[in-house]
Amino acid sequence: MSFANIPAALRERSQWVLWKNVTRDGEPTKVPVRPDGGAAKSTDPSTWSSFEQARAAFDPARHAGLGFVFSEADPFVGIDLDGCRDPETGRVAEWAREIITKFGTYAEVSPSRTGVKLFARGKSPFDRGRKFALPEAERLTEKSPAIEVYSHGRYFAVTGQRVVGPTEPTEAPEALAWLKEKLSPAVPPPAIPAPDFHSPAAVLDRARKYLAKVPPAVSGQGGHNATYRAACVLVLGFELSDTDATALLLEWNTNCQPPWSQKDIERKVREAKKASGERGYLRNVPLANWDTVRVPAYKAPEPKSAPRTTTLAAAADRFIEGLKSGPPPLVGTSVPELDYALGGGLAFGEMVIFGGRPSHAKSAVALQAAHHWTRKSTPHSGPCVIISEEMSALALGKRTMQHISDVGQTRWPTAVEQLRSELQNYTAARHDTFVVESCGTAAAAVEAIERHVAEHGCKFAIVDYAQLLKSPGNNRYEQVTNTSIALRQLVSRTQIVLLVLAQLGRGIEQRSGQFEPMMSDLKETGQFEQDADVIAFLCWPHRLDSKEPMERYQFYVMKCRERGIRRSIVEALFVPDRQMVRDRSSADAERSDSDGSL
Repeated sequence: MSFANIPAALRERSQWVLWKNVTRDGEPTKVPVRPDGGAAKSTDPSTWSSFEQARAAFDPARHAGLGFVFSEADPFVGIDLDGCRDPETGRVAEWAREIITKFGTYAEVSPSRTGVKLFARGKSPFDRGRKFALPEAERLTEKSPAIEVYSHGRYFAVTGQRVVGPTEPTEAPEALAWLKEKLSPAVPPPAIPAPDFHSPAAVLDRARKYLAKVPPAVSGQGGHNATYRAACVLVLGFELSDTDATALLLEWNTNCQPPWSQKDIERKVREAKKASGERGYLRNVPLANWDTVRVPAYKAPEPKSAPRTTTLAAAADRFIEGLKSGPPPLVGTSVPELDYALGGGLAFGEMVIFGGRPSHAKSAVALQAAHHWTRKSTPHSGPCVIISEEMSALALGKRTMQHISDVGQTRWPTAVEQLRSELQNYTAARHDTFVVESCGTAAAAVEAIERHVAEHGCKFAIVDYAQLLKSPGNNRYEQVTNTSIALRQLVSRTQIVLLVLAQLGRGIEQRSGQFEPMMSDLKETGQFEQDADVIAFLCWPHRLDSKEPMERYQFYVMKCRERGIRRSIVEALFVPDRQMVRDRSSADAERSDSDGSL
């Protein structure tokens, strides 16, 4: 970011947020956050901060950049020209150059480098935020050309990478009027009779007007239920077809924070069709009478697993039949000595708990397992999804480079091409690992994992870490207990390997004598002990006692339900600079592959 180029007129207003990329259905979504890490909303000034506060809190490992929020209280309007710039050459399409020249105001390159954002003084010519697709416009990138105009209720990610021109927003009333005429020219309506009140066109028009009054969905603020309720009103209340309901919901979706993908919208419409209750209660109601209609309090359905019934004899017969194909396949953890202690590794359909105190390399061990599971040459490998509540995707990307490259971090700035080459080799040898950030709740995490299992064939999932996911409950114990139950049910439905990282209580560090963990050290619930198939506690002794060798690392195997525990304590080696745990027996061995992974 070029902070010095950001206009003073914007910097002096306390309308700033930080933002980070969150992956949703494989696409990055810009999510606003406060300097303290909490969620920010472009419609709530109490979540905004000054420019100085946002800049001081900006951390490239956790944030993608800063954003300016447009408000009805400021004199600014933002125009976003999407898909108009070649990111390699910097050439700007002629249609966008015309707009930039006409406005003659401060303009900068977008974060993706494929667009240009304009900041001007004036009132938006549209009653709300609008997006106009330009299917006939010159296309210089994979992103489709489009123009978005906002004056409140949205924020622009700011880069400070100024396009040649003014350094501050300028007055642009004439340019705004010209843009409105260009995008939605005033055409006299044809002299045709008004549609019949009961005609499909009239019903569709009323449904659009009704939806315009429904507040947009906001992530972390019941957005899932809000979108489901909007879909139910269209499908049930107005009895619209799937096609019409989806089209209207996509229009409404442009103001959601962040917007849903089209797949999400289509799924909400399908779910709404299954809802019970009265049909058509809004279809033939005049606008003036809407307030008299009671709209049901629709609630999005929770994933449910249907009870299964069988006989004991049938279950025993199934077990005998399974003996023909031998024991179920096991997958390694990437630490062979730990695999031996666990009876050969982990089985599909198992919930695995790795517990540890903060800064004991839990995330590093889990990420190393993901590298191993996704490696195509690993037996039974496949895609993996990580629910990351603690670390950003960028931080995980950095740790991945530490793991796969021999190049020391101090040399990274001068070894970019070597790092990129090593990353290409790593990627070519592996299935995808998806990172999902900021789920917030166990229900959202479960939904994300199930979606990735269904859409991407993920065979492995990691939750980092469990106590950060919120669940229903009257107290913290009940909430964490319900999180454990939800994750256990997920594993039973999907039969994936689920690795759950969990925090251990601080009491473990206050005991005298040698570090000896107990099951009760699992923080805030005993449900993990019941639900998990495998439990291991992780310890980096150097964190407890600086006299301990920095490379010493330990796994305490506490539970292995199906295969028993062959060894209760596994000694290993930790390489902090590489964020890597290795067997003692392989400390001096050469790595088995060129990309540096275990």
